[in-house]
Amino acid sequence: MAAETRSSELRSKTTRGDDHVEEDEEGREPKKMKTTLATEQEEDGDGDEELEISSPLREPYVPDGIKDRRANQHIFTAYKLAKAKFSEKRGHAPPPPPPLSLSHPSDPTADRVNKMLPTCQYFQTPLVSVPDAGRKAVLPAARSLIRLSSSLGRQPLARSAGLWIDWDEGSGAGIVLTSAHLIRAKEPLPKDYRMLKDRHLYHPGAQVTVHLLDDTTTEGRLLYHQEHYDVAFFKVAVDRRVRLTSFADTVNIGQKALRLGREENLNLRITHGKVKLDEAELGERHHHNMYFYPDEKYEEEETEERQRKWRGKGVYIPRCEDDGEPVIDFDGKVVGIINCSESGSFVPSSILNNCMYLWRNFGCIPRPHLGLQCEALKFLDPIHAEYIWRKLNIDDGLVVKEVSIGSQAEKVGIRVGDIIECIDGERISTTIELENKLLSICMGTFDRGNDINAKVDVSVRVFHTANHVWRTKQLTVNLSDRREVVEGAYYPITNEEGCSALVSPDQVNSD
Repeated sequence: MAAETRSSELRSKTTRGDDHVEEDEEGREPKKMKTTLATEQEEDGDGDEELEISSPLREPYVPDGIKDRRANQHIFTAYKLAKAKFSEKRGHAPPPPPPLSLSHPSDPTADRVNKMLPTCQYFQTPLVSVPDAGRKAVLPAARSLIRLSSSLGRQPLARSAGLWIDWDEGSGAGIVLTSAHLIRAKEPLPKDYRMLKDRHLYHPGAQVTVHLLDDTTTEGRLLYHQEHYDVAFFKVAVDRRVRLTSFADTVNIGQKALRLGREENLNLRITHGKVKLDEAELGERHHHNMYFYPDEKYEEEETEERQRKWRGKGVYIPRCEDDGEPVIDFDGKVVGIINCSESGSFVPSSILNNCMYLWRNFGCIPRPHLGLQCEALKFLDPIHAEYIWRKLNIDDGLVVKEVSIGSQAEKVGIRVGDIIECIDGERISTTIELENKLLSICMGTFDRGNDINAKVDVSVRVFHTANHVWRTKQLTVNLSDRREVVEGAYYPITNEEGCSALVSPDQVNSD
C-alpha cells in the first residue's frame, strides 16, 4: 500500500511542469532539480534510483529599459556570464569550463566558448545539402570511416583517414586500411621533378593513434606498408563489432562521386564531385592520373555555409582534408582512397582489391618494375589522339612517356613515343589496367611457389613509332614492393659544342 502511495505521488509530480524547476524571484538561471520518475522497476519494488533532469534551456537578455551600461555595469557583467553559460549548454560538448567569479570579470570565458568546436548540431541546417541518393550512400559508408594520427616522439608527423576492412570477434582486433603517408617523413619535392630519385623516408616505428567514433583513442600497430601505392595496414584492438568497408569493382571516368572525411572533432565532411583523368607528372605513380574533382557549386555552398556558421563564433575553422579519405559511389561503395589530398588523386578500387588480396594471401604487395611510364592513348587530347590515328592507324594502347635509364626496356629498344598494345598477350588500354595486370602477374608467380626475390618474364607488344613496325619484346624484371621511379636520362651542356653523354639523375645530383 505504501509503494502504491509513493508511486502515485511520483506520477503526480511528473505531470506538473511547475514541479520540475524552481526559479527565484529575480529571474536568475533555473536550478537543477532531481526528479524521481515512476518506472516498471519501481512497481517491482526496485525504485530507489533517481534520474537527474536538467533544467529547461533559458536564453538570458537585458530588458529594454536598461540601456546605461556604466550605471548598470553589474547587470551587463552578469548578462555576459549568463550568455556564455547559455551558449555552452546549447551547442558545446561537456565538460563545461569552470564557472567564473564576479570578482574576476576579465576571465575570458566567452572567448574560450567561442573557440570551442560545436558537437551538438543535430537540429541545425547541415553544412552541405545532400540529395537523398547521396544520403543513403553516405550514412552506411561513414560507419567504417575513422581517423588516425602519427607522431615521432612528441612531434606530430601526419594524419590520415582509415577504413575498417577486417574484424575478428575472437581476438577483438580489427584491420584498418589507410594511406602510408601517415608514417612518411615530411620532405618537400625537389624543384626539378626529373631529378626525383628519393623514395621518401618512411617511419615504420612511428606512434599511431586511432581515433574511434565513440571519441576514444587506441593504439594502431603497423602490419605492412607498400610504397608504390602508398597503402598501409594497421591492427587495432576494438572490443565491439565494426562496420566493414564495401569496395566497388571498378570506377568509371566522369561518374558522380562523394568524398568523405572527418574533421578533427570526428564530425563527418562530405564533398560532391566527379571522377576525372588528368595527365600525371613525371615522378608520380602510374595510377595517379585518376582524380576526384569537387563540384564547384557544392564547394561554394559549403564554404559560404561554414563561414556563416562560424562568423558568429569569432573564428572560421577551415576544412581539413587528409590522405586515405574514401571516394564513394552513390551505392555507398568505395571506388578509391585519396593518395594526395592536395591534388585529389586516388588509388582506384580495382587496384585496392588486388592489393588486399595479395596482402591477405601472401603478406606483401609486390609488382614487376618495367622501367616505363605510360599514358592511355584514349585519354589524350582529341587533337593528339586523332593525329596518331591518322598517321599510324592506332587508336588504343599506352603511349610511352618515359623510359628509365639503364632498364631492360631501354636495352631492348623501347623508346619515348612508342605505343604498347599488350602485356603477356592481354590488351591494355589504361594505366589502371596496366597496374592490375602487373599485380596479377605477381599472383601467378606466388601461386607457382616463387617469392618476392624472384625475377619474372613479361612479354610486351610494342609499336616502334620511329620504324613504324610492331615487335614483341621479352623483359626479365625484378619484383618489388618499393616505389618505382622511372629515371629519365639527361645530358649536361659543358662547352660550346655541347655534350650528349647520357647521365642518370644520381650523376646530375652528384655534379
